[in-house]
Amino acid sequence: MKKILPILILLAFVAFIYQFLVNFFTTEHEVTYSLIANDQRHYTITEKYQKKGSHNYYSFLVQSKNKKKNYVMAIEEDFKKQDQIISDIKHYKKNNLECIFPIYQGESSYDVSCLLEGEQVSSYYLQQTSNEDFSYIIDKAKKDGYQEIYYQENATLEKEDNLSIYYDYIPESYIFTIWNYKGIDVVKSDGVENVKFLNSDYYENRLSTVVGNYYVTINTDNEEDELNYYQLIIYDLVDGGKSVVEVDISQDSYFNGVSDGLLYITDPKAKKQYVLDPVDKKVKESETIYEVSNSRLQEASKDFFDSVSVDNSIVFNKKITKKYDTKEIKKDKDSSYFITNDGKIYRVIQDVEHPVLLCQFDDIKEWQVHDDGISFIVDDTLYLYTDFYGLKPILVNPEFPYNSKNIYHFIREE
Repeated sequence: MKKILPILILLAFVAFIYQFLVNFFTTEHEVTYSLIANDQRHYTITEKYQKKGSHNYYSFLVQSKNKKKNYVMAIEEDFKKQDQIISDIKHYKKNNLECIFPIYQGESSYDVSCLLEGEQVSSYYLQQTSNEDFSYIIDKAKKDGYQEIYYQENATLEKEDNLSIYYDYIPESYIFTIWNYKGIDVVKSDGVENVKFLNSDYYENRLSTVVGNYYVTINTDNEEDELNYYQLIIYDLVDGGKSVVEVDISQDSYFNGVSDGLLYITDPKAKKQYVLDPVDKKVKESETIYEVSNSRLQEASKDFFDSVSVDNSIVFNKKITKKYDTKEIKKDKDSSYFITNDGKIYRVIQDVEHPVLLCQFDDIKEWQVHDDGISFIVDDTLYLYTDFYGLKPILVNPEFPYNSKNIYHFIREE
């Protein structure tokens, strides 16, 4: 016994060191493994992991025996960078709807993945279409001990001046801004704050954007009396606080886009480009003229000042375009999102062949994809989709049907 004890201590120490090295050095992995669930169903799982900043992302392609059925899903959770984290899968079926609930290490469960007539659809889409088979499956899953925020529909609208807000549906780390013509309403899960920038209404709001945690706009109060703009206004959305940076740019100026925490501003009349660092509150003229595309810089062509060049975050994917009737495609990390011409929003996780149908609306406006979420306006309502919360209405603004262009932004606090 005396000889075994030091060996056990040594093995425990080695295991500790191994776990430490894994946690410290591993930033990504990809593994494929087999799983026999408790109901004896056989699955093949392709698991991908990435650590970006302080966030841990897992995505999965789960295939049934002989790969006849495919499910994709993604979660954000800290499993200490371990692999093969799905330990069991619960399976439910009702008519032409089939759903699985992955069980992760520690007996935790987060998401449901469903195939409707062979196509993967989100739980929101099933609720949106009042799918009775989904209601049956959820009731059965709840009896088996499965509970999740996806299926909570008891949030109430709270009236806040011109806005009506679903506070219960706003993730704590997310912040929304709504342009109110003289400034912004800053909406969080615990309340809303009105921040005034201007004395006179500015309706179109073409000169505002978000750079990291900062809302940036231009003082347009003297627009009719002056030839140029003279002030950039910077507001810290996380900590509060407003700063003013002096500029001298023509009223033809516009924002190209944001890259690496810097805002690029072009004055075509002066044929100059400026760069704003909102952290340092400094503006300088750019020695090299850049176009901004999907937050990336590329040196501009000689005719750059002849037409407006603004980053719209649209990406091109030949595989997606060829297979689906796409209207626009955007990307966030390893996931792609696309809108079809009939108003369906899909998310691609790992496998282009099996996208997830998130929802369908007739008229989707001003959609944004970043910070681990996708948001968009439909009629008078702003929606947000995240992996943990699913798709939820965030707020209602009666101005949206009449003015939706660049009227809202959202960020996620680190």
